[in-house]
Amino acid sequence: MFLLCCQLLHLKITIGMKINNLFSWGYILLACAMLAIGRVYDERLEFFGINLALIISIVYLLFSFLLIVSIKKVIITKSKFLLYGFYLSLIVVTPLFWLFYGVIEYGMLKYLNFCFIVVIMSITILEKFDYKEVERLILTLLVVSSFLAFLAVIGTAISVNADSGRLSVLGGGPIIFSRWMGLGILVLLLLPRFKKYKMKFLAVVVFFILSIASGSRGPVLTLLLVFSIYLVLNFSKFFLKFVIIISFLIGLTAFTNIGKEIAKVGKVDRILMNFSSRGVAMKSTGTRGKLLKGALMVFQEYPLGVGAGNWQDKANELDPQYLMPLEYSHNIILEVLNEYGILIALMLVILFIYVFYSSYVLMRKYQANNTSLYPLLFYMLIFFFLNCLISGDLNDTRLLFVLISFILIQKPLINNIEKC
Repeated sequence: MFLLCCQLLHLKITIGMKINNLFSWGYILLACAMLAIGRVYDERLEFFGINLALIISIVYLLFSFLLIVSIKKVIITKSKFLLYGFYLSLIVVTPLFWLFYGVIEYGMLKYLNFCFIVVIMSITILEKFDYKEVERLILTLLVVSSFLAFLAVIGTAISVNADSGRLSVLGGGPIIFSRWMGLGILVLLLLPRFKKYKMKFLAVVVFFILSIASGSRGPVLTLLLVFSIYLVLNFSKFFLKFVIIISFLIGLTAFTNIGKEIAKVGKVDRILMNFSSRGVAMKSTGTRGKLLKGALMVFQEYPLGVGAGNWQDKANELDPQYLMPLEYSHNIILEVLNEYGILIALMLVILFIYVFYSSYVLMRKYQANNTSLYPLLFYMLIFFFLNCLISGDLNDTRLLFVLISFILIQKPLINNIEKC
């Protein structure tokens, strides 16, 4: 009888573990879908009168609710205080600003998307994730990058922008597409489980070619800067390999036509246009200068903020002869400064400084452990942070805040059981 009870208990535990495992995978797939779509409702994903994005969002929110209510205890550390404090401040002040300055559809959607995707996902990750879930989510994001790369290679679902002819997959735009390629590169090179696979370098080359083919200089240049930082921090370890790789690439370009062939793909020539022409380059860099001028102008007039989505209207009111061409300032710090005020922007800057410091310390602390996820998270943090300084609005920073949540998880992201 005792033996039978033990067997039944073991069976119950086994079934429970399998159910939990399936639930975990279900949530991760839903979370990655939300990160890829970036919106709770997306009119582009409507088929036969059914909006796929809305269905995914509802199921995602249901899974998130079940996970959050299962949290038994929340320990507020210094890192959580900074992150949760930023989220709470942003959530509370936005409706107050709207009472004074009004609300537009763009601001409302940005606010809802940030709350339902970024905030809820961050809480879930911080309180419920461990090494296994973090690695699974990263692997699923790699699958998304690979899927987009596959579509680009076979030429399916690629739209051509009317003004530039640049790669744009599934409506995401060239910059977003290039960021996904950069994410794929970093995961393939730095995720511990891929350390022994040599074929990954072929995929890395494909990702990089597609990234530059998008014609988006920001993600490409920030990726090269990340590689430079990696080389500086690991100079003695990788110097010889670096010299060999650079020599090989120089020789390959000098003695073959591969460089010319790559230049024909997509809008590769646009990456170097600042060095080769003054036409489109002046238009692009001029727009950035215009956005910066508008951001500083709004800050001087409204240092406490104007509310989510109201930046463009306020900037154009202040200088109607020099109208802002876009709805956001293309810099996350300036955006928060203008729309949510100097105090919340200061909280964000402090959060960034603390997370970068913590990420570097954790990377060094566990550098002897070959399963540590911290090197990947550190360099991905740099990549997405730099991208958020040159393009995108607060909603586009969702992957950055997911990375921050990973880094701030209390339990170390190392696997002491399985070795890669």
